[in-house]
Amino acid sequence: MSGSRPRLRSRTLQGAWARRGTLLPLLLLTVVVVGGVVAVVGFAAAAGTSRLLAVPLLLVGAVAVPATGRELASARRTEIALARLRGLEGGELFTLLLVEPLLVLLVGAAAGTGLGLVVADIAARSWVGDPMGAPGADVAAAVAVVVVVALVAVLLGMAAALREPLVAQVRGAARPRASGIAAVFAQVLVVVGAVVAVYRARIVDGTQSDLLVLAGPALVGLAAGHVALWALGALARVGVRRTGRRGLPAYLATRRLARSADAAAPLRVLVAAGVVAGVAVTGAVQVAAWADETARLQAGAPLRFDLERGNGGDAAAVLALTERLDPEGRWLMGAVVVPGEGSVAARRAFVDVDRAERVVGEFYEGTSAARIGELADRLVDPASAASVAAPASRVLVEVAGVSPREQGRLRPQVELTLRRVSGQEVRVQLGTELDLDGVARTVSAPVDCLDGCTVEAITLSRAAGDRPLPFLLTDLQLGSTPVLDRPWSPARAPSAAGPGGPVEVAEGLLAPTADDRLTAVPARGEGAVPVLVTRTVTWDGDPVLESPGGEDLPARVVARFPALPLVEADGVYADLPRAAAGAPPTIPAAEVMVLARADAPAELLTALAEETGSQARPLERVTEQGRDATGATQAQAYLMTAICCLLVALLVLVTAVARQRGAWVRDVAALRALGITRATLRRSTVVEAVLLLVATGVAVVGGVYLAVALLLGRLGLVVVPEHAVALRTAVAPLPLVGPALLASLIVVVVLLRGRDVGSRESAPAVLREEAR
Repeated sequence: MSGSRPRLRSRTLQGAWARRGTLLPLLLLTVVVVGGVVAVVGFAAAAGTSRLLAVPLLLVGAVAVPATGRELASARRTEIALARLRGLEGGELFTLLLVEPLLVLLVGAAAGTGLGLVVADIAARSWVGDPMGAPGADVAAAVAVVVVVALVAVLLGMAAALREPLVAQVRGAARPRASGIAAVFAQVLVVVGAVVAVYRARIVDGTQSDLLVLAGPALVGLAAGHVALWALGALARVGVRRTGRRGLPAYLATRRLARSADAAAPLRVLVAAGVVAGVAVTGAVQVAAWADETARLQAGAPLRFDLERGNGGDAAAVLALTERLDPEGRWLMGAVVVPGEGSVAARRAFVDVDRAERVVGEFYEGTSAARIGELADRLVDPASAASVAAPASRVLVEVAGVSPREQGRLRPQVELTLRRVSGQEVRVQLGTELDLDGVARTVSAPVDCLDGCTVEAITLSRAAGDRPLPFLLTDLQLGSTPVLDRPWSPARAPSAAGPGGPVEVAEGLLAPTADDRLTAVPARGEGAVPVLVTRTVTWDGDPVLESPGGEDLPARVVARFPALPLVEADGVYADLPRAAAGAPPTIPAAEVMVLARADAPAELLTALAEETGSQARPLERVTEQGRDATGATQAQAYLMTAICCLLVALLVLVTAVARQRGAWVRDVAALRALGITRATLRRSTVVEAVLLLVATGVAVVGGVYLAVALLLGRLGLVVVPEHAVALRTAVAPLPLVGPALLASLIVVVVLLRGRDVGSRESAPAVLREEAR
């Protein structure tokens, strides 16, 4: 007994080597499928993606492997017949035949595992930035699943040959035959599976990977391949009747396609791989575009500095900070985001819109907020500057008489009420005496506003005993900021007793004849605050904008957008200086930030970082964080699956053409013996290639279109967070046509190369040699 085992092993190895041409495709298929599955599973362990993304590859491999089983059984038909004559049947016969493929599967699984681990590690380092780590039990389980599925597929492929009558097995080469009931049933089952996958995609939410939905693109591709082959077979049968008298090349091509159901069977695997590739490319492109748009809307600008309380972390402070560090408004702008959870309208973003065009530029180009720059002028109000804190060490005022006077003293008094960014109130008194000619006089005073102050009120009066003559406040400078450029209004409503405060005129503020002190305050602007809103914003009544301090302000909707900066798909966007003017202190839940240009001077960014204690978050980091949080790397993992599917399809097609080459050589020799020239046979091959090209291209285009339209949005390639823009899953021209062109090119190249037969190789004498 012990001596028989070495002989059995030696006989098995000798048989495998003798049939290496048949077993090599099985080995390569195993390496590709196992390598692809291990790569996807290993990458999932490093990136946190779904392991089920390898399901399409398993399905395509399960369809491809049975062909190898059929070919292996066909190559051993004589051996099977002899074994059956010796009394071997059932399990014993299957065991005898499965030893060789099992050995090949184990060798291929070992090689594929090593290759897959290398690919997974490279992908993890490239796309995630971390190595894959040690393989776990999930990798071993994936390899075992592939080996078992492949072994069952080989067994199914052999089943038809084992059920063949003994007389047919002894006869020799198998003749072309029509598809059996089991094969037709399997094809119909695939079509039904595709329909069920589409139905399943309609009822799942798409936030998690679903096994049947992930297999959907491969099922749709296989179904499209089946339909294309059915249509091609029907057209070929019609063509045989129509081309019999019109042209020999077309007749030979259609006859060849019509005489056997399996003549173009490998195309269904190629179509399935093309559909999976089209879906994967479309998904990868659209997920990348979605991640980029989402990151741009979240970041708000090329560089983002998130501030904390005490370091410029409120509306007034951040406006003063950007004004002090960047007086010209070229590089920095302040922003406040209130992530209100009560309603969509409570989610709001406030940006210093007057600076936005210079700071942001074309940053939002290609996003849902691309047109926002066109509406900037409609959001900014001249009164907005009243809330911007200006840094200053001195305050300067200029007063003048309305006209020359003949007598009497006129000593104008100007009292300024300032508010520091810390909230502390400061009062500054300035006074001077005007000459009789009323010529303007300038006076200044020191003020402690290095961190920034806003002018809350201007009070004009006269010294005691002066004549109650009118005078003008013609200029008021807080540091380098002209205060009178902004609108002012009386502190009290006008009445019959007087104007209620200084009157705004072309020269400045007029203090009319009056005995009382006259106070002016910054004008809040006329009417409601102009805002931009997303399409999801609604109000129960009139539009209302909550200020950064929580104060309700009447709002006016200027335009609606699919998404807006900082609030993304849900929220309100308004001008920060306008909304913060006179508003209460910024609420604690608000996120305060400084947005900066990518090419801002390094010294300015360093000063900003030192003063606020925060570090810049560039767009690249925001994009990376967003991709990690939403699992967007699943699109790349699915792309790996698609590449492996294409490799499997290429192997299947090359193997099929190589296996059919012997029969083709015999056909050519027989036709040449009948007087048909090689040129005619070459033209028939071209006709056949064109028919297969058209069938493949149409099937891939139709399959990709259906899979993208019906399945892509439910594959769970990315988890779209709340408030984020939706993932667009529209059919794109290039991913739609590209896989079809690639599949068609593969068909033409492989077929023409495989059918290229030399004159001596296909000489009629070959038939006599084979008969001997």
